[in-house]
Amino acid sequence: MQPVDFLRSEGFIPLTRDAWQLLLRCWRYFPLVAPIQLALPKFYPSGKTSYASIFNVPVGKPGWIFMELFSPLTLLYTICTNPERTGEIPKTHTWLASLYCIHYLHRALLSPIRNSSMGPMNFIMVCAGVSFNIINGSAIGGWLGGYGSAADVPVWQVSIGSAMFVLGLWGNMYHEEILREIRRDTSFAKDAEKQGRLVRSGGRVYKIPEGGLFKWVWCPHYFCEWIEWGGYAIAGGGFVNFLPATLFVVNELATMLPRAMQQKRWYKNNFSKDVLPKRKAAIPGIF
Repeated sequence: MQPVDFLRSEGFIPLTRDAWQLLLRCWRYFPLVAPIQLALPKFYPSGKTSYASIFNVPVGKPGWIFMELFSPLTLLYTICTNPERTGEIPKTHTWLASLYCIHYLHRALLSPIRNSSMGPMNFIMVCAGVSFNIINGSAIGGWLGGYGSAADVPVWQVSIGSAMFVLGLWGNMYHEEILREIRRDTSFAKDAEKQGRLVRSGGRVYKIPEGGLFKWVWCPHYFCEWIEWGGYAIAGGGFVNFLPATLFVVNELATMLPRAMQQKRWYKNNFSKDVLPKRKAAIPGIF
């Protein structure tokens, strides 16, 4: 039996309610990746922590774009092929689907295209990212397609959640632009490297980022993304009602918090202690 035929026979193409509920039950166990990442603190072959490997995708941009596009495409496919829906998609659901796609328009296309360069990605990371995005897009797409409902969510709650989403997205873009400017800037002092104020790795220059929430944490773009998706869950009725969005937030925390710790260690190991500021990993004043 071909893989596609198997998925059809098990109700995953298109996604039936039973298959969707099974997916959600399994998706709750994703946070178990956190202790695995903590046990392998030096293994994250992507970006500034990447290293030479025969399994690397030669250029980071194509791998990133390929990986991230699966999320919105899966969401839209799952919504459009929902076998139980008989009428039009509620306006609130259309709005939530639009917010989701706006995020991934930036994450999957605009952000990597605007980067001057991206570190190589290990093929393992690409596969893991594709899997995460397919499952997450299916979970939220199933809910928006008819297995959940935001019909009774008051306008004020949708508005507050949407405002949080936009604020988080803006914060994510703002802090990513600070990192992007560091890569573009070549006007650094000749003695900066000797003083430990910049390092070179893989043909790229890294400096200590400044501005915005970088004053308090090393990964403010992570923190802003959690605010973004927390607002998304609120806009869909709250953390209990919009369970797939809640699982998305929890699962992002499970995989990104260990990554933030790794980023903090990277700066500590590569920059002079004399110039290294004291910052939390990702959550101001907490972690």
